[in-house]
Amino acid sequence: MAFITGIAFGVIISGQIAGAQQATAYQANRPSQNDLDEIKGSEMNVWLGELAPGAATGKHTHPTPRFVYVLEGAVVLEMDGKPPQTFKAGQAFAEAPNSVHILRNASATEPAKALGFQYAGKGQPLQAVAP
Repeated sequence: MAFITGIAFGVIISGQIAGAQQATAYQANRPSQNDLDEIKGSEMNVWLGELAPGAATGKHTHPTPRFVYVLEGAVVLEMDGKPPQTFKAGQAFAEAPNSVHILRNASATEPAKALGFQYAGKGQPLQAVAP
């Protein structure tokens, strides 16, 4: 599976937008303590993946939502029960938990690169092969 080549690491959100040049103030909605108790023991996983020309991931699922931002090229998301969707560089999409899907490179000649984000429990598998 050519696409899963990423590295997981923790992400810290500080409540500020780096490099923001807007005149308006930025206000973050802070989670309550109850919300924070529910996410203890979890981590944000971030990966950078590349699909070779014409490559695809094969059918798989994720136990938690996965968010993907296409950096280069274009990818086709084929989710069971839905028509295929193409996403180009600069576009983003979400993969719903436990949905069976395939991600493939839209090009037979150029690679595609994407940055993915997935919040999950520490040590929790991030994906599984689907039948």
